[in-house]
Amino acid sequence: MTSKRQLTLHFDAEVAAAIEAEAAKRGLNLSRAANDALRRALLDETGQALADTVKARLDRLDKRDAARARELALIKEIVLLFVRVWFEYSGALPDDDPDASANADVRFQGFLEMLAGRGGALSIRAEG
Repeated sequence: MTSKRQLTLHFDAEVAAAIEAEAAKRGLNLSRAANDALRRALLDETGQALADTVKARLDRLDKRDAARARELALIKEIVLLFVRVWFEYSGALPDDDPDASANADVRFQGFLEMLAGRGGALSIRAEG
């Protein structure tokens, strides 16, 4: 059984109002509401520990997200480089192809425009 000790405390008006509001909201007497609030503030460190845990997990997720963004940017650059090299060295197009007279850079720009048109929000950066 928990032993109880009586203390006389004097609170600022706004703190007293907050305790009264908390007691009314939770259906407790003032003594119990004040005791619970002080326990949470002074004794229970789970709030701060939980906040630290959540912050650490969010930081870890942020790092993973940044790593994924770097990987995706690298993959995008690799694919675009592959397509550019493919257009450069794939050989001549058939004579009936409308792009037959275009050089590799023009064909690559056409590829980027087609890709941007299909991807909508996809941002493609051509490097020369």
